[in-house]
Formats: sequence, structure tokens, C-alpha cells
Amino acid sequence: MSTKQLLAEIDRGINALQKARALCLKGETVAPKAKAIVAKAVKVTKAPAKKAAKNGMSDEGRARIAAAQQRRWAKVKREKNKAAKAAKAALVVAATK
Repeated sequence: MSTKQLLAEIDRGINALQKARALCLKGETVAPKAKAIVAKAVKVTKAPAKKAAKNGMSDEGRARIAAAQQRRWAKVKREKNKAAKAAKAALVVAATK
């Protein structure tokens, strides 16, 4: 890790601590100068907004959809097997006559 990266990480840590301190002091009276410093620190350290994922679907949602699709295919397969068994039974009955 380079010196610049280390200093940037330290600055981020300091800003985070200043935010936490500001939140703790929120109920208490804070000097106007301290408020201005905290407000400035908060503006500077705003995290960039996360980009929306290409597929905005969670893993749980994807799993639910996959399970539903498997149930649909199982139902189709059951019906197909039922029809095949009925046809086979009809052939056996027809052959015995």
C-alpha cells in the first residue's frame, strides 16, 4: 500500500469518526464552529451511489423463480407420464380383446 493510499484511508477513518461524534453529540448542544466543521466533513466524505446491478434480482428471488419453474416442469412431466400410461393400458386392453 502506497503512502498516498494509506493517508487517504486515514482521512476516511477520521471523517467517519467525526460523523460518529457528530451523531453522538446531536442531542447535546454543539458550538456553531464545530457544526460547520462536521457539516464540511460530511459533505466531503459522501460515498458514491452504488450502480444498479445489471440483473436487479437477488439470489433469493432467482432461487424462488428456479424452484417454481422446476415445479411447473414436474407437473408437465407427471401429466405426460399419466397420458403415456393410459395409452399403454388402452393398448393392452385392446390387444387382449
